[in-house]
Amino acid sequence: MSRLLFTLMFLMILATPLQAITPGVNVPVECRTFYFLNAIWITYSNIAERLLLESPVNFTLGSFINQTVVPVYNVNIHYNETDGTFAFNVTAGEGFYGYLVNKVEVCTPSSTWNKQLITMALANVSYTPYPEPGFPSDIREKYVHTPHRIVVETVVPAFEKWFNETYGVSPANASYLSIAVSAAYFVYLEFITYNASAAPKSIEEVVQTRQGDCDDMSRVLVELLSYYGIPSTIGYGYVYIPEAGFERFVMPVENVTYVFRYNGPHAFVLVYIPGYEWISVDLLAGSIWYYPFLFEGESVDTSVNEGEVEQMIDLHRSINGTQLIAVFEQDKFSRLFGVEVNPSLIEVFINETIQGSTSPSHPAFSTSTIGTTQPSQSTSSKTVASSKNTSEENSSTPPESMQPSPLHVKAITAVIVGVVIAIILVFMAGLRRNRPLQDSLV
Repeated sequence: MSRLLFTLMFLMILATPLQAITPGVNVPVECRTFYFLNAIWITYSNIAERLLLESPVNFTLGSFINQTVVPVYNVNIHYNETDGTFAFNVTAGEGFYGYLVNKVEVCTPSSTWNKQLITMALANVSYTPYPEPGFPSDIREKYVHTPHRIVVETVVPAFEKWFNETYGVSPANASYLSIAVSAAYFVYLEFITYNASAAPKSIEEVVQTRQGDCDDMSRVLVELLSYYGIPSTIGYGYVYIPEAGFERFVMPVENVTYVFRYNGPHAFVLVYIPGYEWISVDLLAGSIWYYPFLFEGESVDTSVNEGEVEQMIDLHRSINGTQLIAVFEQDKFSRLFGVEVNPSLIEVFINETIQGSTSPSHPAFSTSTIGTTQPSQSTSSKTVASSKNTSEENSSTPPESMQPSPLHVKAITAVIVGVVIAIILVFMAGLRRNRPLQDSLV
């Protein structure tokens, strides 16, 4: 992606009116409800294994980021309530069809509030929204580590030179928030040139070539922030983008074709700021502060296991098929599939999206294979805002002047399409490193 596109996005951030943030105020939280559809249609398998079908998970990070997932409807997919996984079995020489629909209620700091922090930190490097007494020991222990040698020797000097030239002071004179946001700007927009690849790169390769995509950049950023003692982590999941141009895009990975509707897999960095806990510094695709994000997890691991990546590639070579991943806001989901969820309408949507047909025929389709789960009611005691209340009272939609331009949408399209392959390959390797190989992502 060109420097011009990043600069346009940066200017869009700075266009946000500055408002005073009173130290000690509660972090404003907005909650939204989404429906996540993941359908797998395998025409032929060369292996016989138990595989996982991915979905956002129950997730909590600090006091202000919380996500609850409730299974709504499953066909030929087994849900394990103990570990929250969705699995299915493939048989060598046969096909498979199945899907899941999950309700995802996600609460995060207000997008407007998060955006405002980024804006003010970039405008004033000494800006401290809350007294900085230091980081809690448990947070520091888990999210700060000894940075990679090549980051210390190469990235740190380059960042400090850029920081001094840009602001006229060294990072030692800046607040934690400003260092974090400026480091994100430097890594995402200055130091590394965006370049999508079919597999994640090592820290050494990214720094030496100064090229990488979202997960590559995020791993370098986490290492850089550790140098300054700032806790950070990489969030993995799906960024929801309800914009023209994201209705449907297709990405092949070996013999599996991925079809995404209004979303894309993404990785970005969250930083811990005293007084406000975890905030997004995603200056690449605007997760949380511009677009909603559905979490599959978070990780502080910045290593790349080449063996696990190759195993993922082999898996995609062993199966022929298509996977559809779609995200809907609650109102749109109800309009498309009914308030009580009409499975036949879901079937039509899947068929039309995958093969352009409403035919109900599927390879090896049999609900007796694993079973069909009827719609379930949420038993969660946590109360979140409905999509109607969210849109009316806690809207995360930016004002008209902040709506993305066609150029901005194309820029983010390039980011997401480019990272699809890399993120698909590392989702399970990064988040479930200790699981056996057969529990793999398709």
